[in-house]
Amino acid sequence: MNTKKQRLSKGNNKQVTEVKKKKQNGTSVKKVKHKKNKQGVKKYRPQKQKAIRQKKKYKKTSRKKRKQRVLIKEILVTSVISILVLSILFILNVQLPNVEGYSMTPTINDQDWLFVSKRSEIRRFSLISFDSPDKDGSMIRRVIGLPGDELYYQNGSLFINGSEIPERFLSTSLSEVSEDPQTVDFTLEEVTKVAYVPEDSYFVLGDNRLYATDSRYFGFIKKKEITGVVKARIFPIHAMRQF
Repeated sequence: MNTKKQRLSKGNNKQVTEVKKKKQNGTSVKKVKHKKNKQGVKKYRPQKQKAIRQKKKYKKTSRKKRKQRVLIKEILVTSVISILVLSILFILNVQLPNVEGYSMTPTINDQDWLFVSKRSEIRRFSLISFDSPDKDGSMIRRVIGLPGDELYYQNGSLFINGSEIPERFLSTSLSEVSEDPQTVDFTLEEVTKVAYVPEDSYFVLGDNRLYATDSRYFGFIKKKEITGVVKARIFPIHAMRQF
């Protein structure tokens, strides 16, 4: 009986130990599997998140590049159109002549660059650009007499149609240099052989009256010979001004 009990107890002990081993093995396997899963998640998820971030970043950069390309195209197209429009307007309406000589000193000096409008209205005392009578380039002079005017100078003062017209644009510094009046007296008939300025013609003088070559020497300027009205001096930059 004792031997049987011993055998049974041994058998039971074996079964218990086997169950314990199985349990221990099962838990260890589960633990190992769980650890593997944890390690697998740690390795896999960061890579996936990195890939997602890179994809988003690529999308953002590609969007920015597309926007930049569109913006550059718009700027280029706008610039080209603006240049074309300005070129057409410039060709049709504007000149930039270079002044030579001192007939208009001190209003305009030698080597000044001017902005000349081809479409502006010609008025009394306007500065106009026109083809020189000797066909050697262009000249800049001031309009004194308009079509139909009768004019003369007396004691250095301008009289048009019987009324004295002040010439405020003339420099007082020039008159201070010389005791003589800036403009030597004359009548229109004396210098042009006609009493009135003809139709579609203008009588012009230089501001540097004592040394200028103007209508006193070459006569009237016809309207068709006028290339534009001087609106501004654009060079030298420190002497820029409007007229």
